[in-house]
Amino acid sequence: MLNHQHVAPHVTRLALAALLLAAFAVAAPASAEVTIAADDERPLRGEVVRLRVEHDGAPAAGYRLVAQYRPNSQTGYAEELIAVDASGSVMWTPQEAGPATLEAWPPDADPDGGGSPAAELTVAVRYGGFPPSGLIIMILAGLLLFGGAASAMVLLLRPDRDPPPEPPST
Repeated sequence: MLNHQHVAPHVTRLALAALLLAAFAVAAPASAEVTIAADDERPLRGEVVRLRVEHDGAPAAGYRLVAQYRPNSQTGYAEELIAVDASGSVMWTPQEAGPATLEAWPPDADPDGGGSPAAELTVAVRYGGFPPSGLIIMILAGLLLFGGAASAMVLLLRPDRDPPPEPPST
C-alpha cells in the first residue's frame, strides 16, 4: 500500500522541476538562423545559378559568400564571390565540376582569419556534357588490358612452340 504522505513531496519536486525547465525553454533567446539556398543544388559547370542568403527567413544583405571547391582536400581552393545584395541573392558560375561548399560569412567576419561561417551549403557541380577525357582513358585501358591478353594467347598457342620438358623419372 502506498504512503501518500511519502509520495506527495516527490511529486511536488518533480512538478516544480518540470515547470522550471519549461520556463527556461520559453525564456531562452532564439538563435538567429542564417541559411543558404540555391535554385539548383546540382548546378552545371559554367552555368549561372542564383544563391540566396536568408536571416530568420528574410533576405540577408551584406553577407559574403565563399565557394570552397573540393573541400577537405589538399587540392581544394576557395573563390570569394561578391557580397550579397539587398535582395539577399548573388549569381554564381561554378568553375569546376565536383563537390563545392558555399559558405556565408557575416559582413564583419574574415574568412581567412579563422572562425566558422554563419551558414554552409554543399552542392554537387556537374559537367555540362560528356567529358571526352573519360572516354579516351577508358579506350586506352581497354586496349592495354585486352591487347595484353591477346598477345599472351598468341604466344601460348603458336604451333612452333617447344614442348615442355619431361618431368624427371624416379
